[in-house]
Amino acid sequence: MIKRISIIVLLSVVSCQLLVVSTVSAQAPTTPPQTIRDRLKNIKEDRKQFVAETKSEFKDKMNAFRAQIKTIRDERKQILTERIADKIASSNARLTNRMDKALDHLTNILNRVKTRAADYKAQGKDTTALDAAISAAEAAIAEAKNAVNAQSSKEYTANITDESTLRNTIGQMVSGFRLDIQAVHKLVIAAKQAVQKAIMEAAKLRGENNTATGSASI
Repeated sequence: MIKRISIIVLLSVVSCQLLVVSTVSAQAPTTPPQTIRDRLKNIKEDRKQFVAETKSEFKDKMNAFRAQIKTIRDERKQILTERIADKIASSNARLTNRMDKALDHLTNILNRVKTRAADYKAQGKDTTALDAAISAAEAAIAEAKNAVNAQSSKEYTANITDESTLRNTIGQMVSGFRLDIQAVHKLVIAAKQAVQKAIMEAAKLRGENNTATGSASI
């Protein structure tokens, strides 16, 4: 009998605990999901901090690399190595500047699409697909912008330890630059394609078939 009463009391206590947990969970405030704009803002701020922190590091590495170049005994190799380093630096600045301008152009196009979307919404049209495409394009542009900004601050160096392996060392540096710039370029292309999709969704609401993105040169 006592054992039976103990079991009943135990079950009652467990039920009360579950009820309390359920009530607290139901009353706990829910944190609103982070919007795409918020995530993009956070990514942009993190990227700015990263670029600022690594810029001085890249500069120190470049100064050390320039000093190493001066230690090359073969004057012809020394001059050639300096030319390659200067060529990489100028190419990086030129290409990232070009991609940055292309992204600015895509942003302007997307802004016009957003204006059109607002007009369609005011007309009572369903802009769900268009809004999603615009958000995706904004995210793609922001990601590409961050990558371009990070790439523009990079300095390419090599650790010169032996003149006999100088060619291979400098070759790896050049290859690293090419791979990096190609990866950034892919993000810019993805942003362009995302804007094209937004344009297509807007054209559907208007009854057109338009995939143009202006004269953006990427």
